Amino acid sequence: MQSQAIKQQIKNNLRSIKRTFTNINKKWKNRRNFKTDVIWISLGENCLADDILRRHNKKSFSSVFSSGRSNIEYILQMERDNYLNLLKKDNLKHFPDGQHSVVRSTYYNSCIGNYSPRHMLGFEFSHHDPLNVKEDNRAFSRRIARQLKYRGMKNFVFLYHHRITDKSDISLLKSYLNEFLALYNIKKCQCKMILFYQNIIDNKADKFIDFTSYDTGLLEFVCHTHETWGGDNLETFWAKKDDTLFEQMFNIVDKQNNVNLMS
Repeated sequence: MQSQAIKQQIKNNLRSIKRTFTNINKKWKNRRNFKTDVIWISLGENCLADDILRRHNKKSFSSVFSSGRSNIEYILQMERDNYLNLLKKDNLKHFPDGQHSVVRSTYYNSCIGNYSPRHMLGFEFSHHDPLNVKEDNRAFSRRIARQLKYRGMKNFVFLYHHRITDKSDISLLKSYLNEFLALYNIKKCQCKMILFYQNIIDNKADKFIDFTSYDTGLLEFVCHTHETWGGDNLETFWAKKDDTLFEQMFNIVDKQNNVNLMS
């Protein structure tokens, strides 16, 4: 039993070292985007939004929500208490997830709206283990500190992907996103929130996006696509087949940002 514990500790330490080098490499790759007038980060609901920012060279840095599963209600709960309860060990627990396990918050785990079922189990550290891996804990501490430091001080573009379900309440979702924006659009900041989600259309029809802009800074994009982003095909899973739609989406947002910077 003791030997197993030692082996696990060694494994966790090696994972921490590897994660340290990975984080340094990410910072180097995103160094130019970090210095731009507008900061682009992902707010979930899962890893997809962050990957879209990365491959379109928009990502400024990793947020608390870049690589986990969450929803806007968990995010608002964290923002309201300045993330004080996110990394407390008493509020974190390993849960089975297929052949592996993931760490989830037992504190930020209540919501009123309807989301994809896996996004309603408590905030999930899908690719990190802040309980056992020191660098994972340090990385999230840095992300929290950075988020709080720039709130109300920088212009952000937040990217939020909602995984649509039969029970999705888009009106309620938009009200929560506007509530989040109100926390950041202070001291003359002009932040934007990109909400995007899918509507599946016939394969014979051309893909397109619908765009609606709101005075709050909320930018709503409906992506009319042929396949749901998921499954075993990685091109579909990561929505790479629809990159042309994201290019259109980012071009629209860039134009709006340029207008704001000139005004």
